[in-house]
Amino acid sequence: MTIDLYTFPVDKKNNFIQREQSISGKQWAKECIALAQQINSYSEESWLLYQDDFYQFSVNFFALLLADKNIVLAQSEQAERLQQAAKFADICIGDRIIADSASGNSNQSQPLAHFSPNKDCLVQDSTPVALNINANTTITLFTSGSTGDAKAIKKYWYQLANEVECLQQLFPQALSPQQLTSEQSSCILSTVTHKHIYGLLFKLIWPVFTGKQIICETIEYPEQIEQYSQNFTKLLLISSPSYLARTYQQFSAQAMTNIQRVFCSGGALSANVADEIFSKYQQAITEVYGSTETGGIAWRQQNENAQWQLFPQHQVSLAKDDTLVLTSNFLAEGERYKTDDRVELNSRFFNLLGRVDRIIKLHEKRLSLDEMEKQLTSLENVNACHCFVLDSLDSKTALVAVIELKNNCLLPSDLIQRKQLISTYKKALLSVFEPSLLPRKWRFVAQLPFNSQGKLVQIELVNLFNSSNKVHE
Repeated sequence: MTIDLYTFPVDKKNNFIQREQSISGKQWAKECIALAQQINSYSEESWLLYQDDFYQFSVNFFALLLADKNIVLAQSEQAERLQQAAKFADICIGDRIIADSASGNSNQSQPLAHFSPNKDCLVQDSTPVALNINANTTITLFTSGSTGDAKAIKKYWYQLANEVECLQQLFPQALSPQQLTSEQSSCILSTVTHKHIYGLLFKLIWPVFTGKQIICETIEYPEQIEQYSQNFTKLLLISSPSYLARTYQQFSAQAMTNIQRVFCSGGALSANVADEIFSKYQQAITEVYGSTETGGIAWRQQNENAQWQLFPQHQVSLAKDDTLVLTSNFLAEGERYKTDDRVELNSRFFNLLGRVDRIIKLHEKRLSLDEMEKQLTSLENVNACHCFVLDSLDSKTALVAVIELKNNCLLPSDLIQRKQLISTYKKALLSVFEPSLLPRKWRFVAQLPFNSQGKLVQIELVNLFNSSNKVHE
C-alpha cells in the first residue's frame, strides 16, 4: 500500500453502506472525480468542509484532495466553531452556509463564498483513476475545546499518510482484504464522528486505503450494533472509552462474536471496564493513545499489559518534568513535540502518571487530580469521576468532585443518602490525602457529560454546581 498514490476502486469490495443501501466503490469514485473536476475551476486554495452526512463528507474530502486543495474541518455546527474555522478558509463546501468572522464582530460577519456542485455532472469513464495526493496538502483540524477555546492544528497529508501506513503495519489482520473473500470483507462500524482526527483516520482514510466496507451511520445506541451484527460477521468497531463504559453490558454475545476488533481512543479506558469486557466476551480492547497534535503515540491491550507500547516509528525522551517528548514521522518534518503527560518510561513501554496541568496548588500543597480520581474510581460503586477546581462568584476557589455511579447503583435521592455517600468517599480519601485537600463540593450523576469524541465537556460539569443544582455539599 502506498498512500500517496491511490487508485480508486472499481470493484465491489470497497463500498459504503448508507441507510441500508450499498454504494459501490466504483460509484463513489465517479462522484469524487466529477466533484474534483468542478472544484478545479475555482482558484480558492483553502476549503472549509462541514458535512454531517458521512458519505457526502467522504466524497467532498477526497474530491478536495484530488483537486489539490487545502482542507479545513469544522468540528461542530455551533456558530462560534463554524466562525472560528471560517477564519482559516477562502470558501466553504458542505451543508452549512458559514460566516467569516475574521473581523471579530459577529454582527457584521459575512458568509464565506459557498460552493454548490452540479450534481448532474458525473464522469462516465469507468477506468481506474490514479489519485496523486500532494504530500504538502494541509488538513486543518480543531481540538475539542471542551475546556476552553478550540485550537487549530494544521496537518500535512504526509503526516496522515505515515500514520495510516503505521497502523496497517501494526494491525494488518484488522484491515487486510487479502485474507478475506468479498463475502467476508470486514466492515467498519463507528461510534465517533468523522470531524476529528480519530474518526477521520479510523473510519475513513485507513478503511478506504485498505478496501473496506464502511457503515456511514454514526452509532449511538447498542441496538444499532445488534442490528448490524446480524448482517455483517466481520465488524471492526471504532469507539471511545465513554461509549464502551456506558453500553458494553447491553451487547449480546452474538454481536461481540461478530466484532473482529474494537479500537478505542479519546482517553484511557478504565481497567475495570477492559477486564469485564474481556471476561464476558473474550474481546481484548485495542486502545490508542495520542492527540490531534501528535497523532497516535502508543497502544495497548490491558488484558495482556497495562503499559502503553510505543508505535514503531516513534522515538521518545523525558523532559525535566517527566513529560514525554516525541520525535516521529507523524509530526511535521523537523518537529519535536513535548506533551503535557508525565510518564514512567521503560524502554519502548511506559505508564501514564497524569498530566502536568492536573497538578494543582491547594492550601499551599501540591495535589494530583489524576491521583485523587484514581483513588475514587477504585472504590465500590464508582464507575468514573472527575475532580476540578471551581471558581466561585465570591472569588474563592474550591475543589469539587463529580461521581458517576455504576449502573446498578441508584443516585442518592435524599439528604441522608448523600451525606452517607460523601462520608464514605471522604473517609477513603483520607487514607491518602490530608483533610484540607479533600473536595468541598460533590455531585452524583448517572453519566459524566462527554461529547461525541469522548471528551468531558467542562461547561456542563461547571453547571452541575450552579444555584439551580445546589444540593448538600
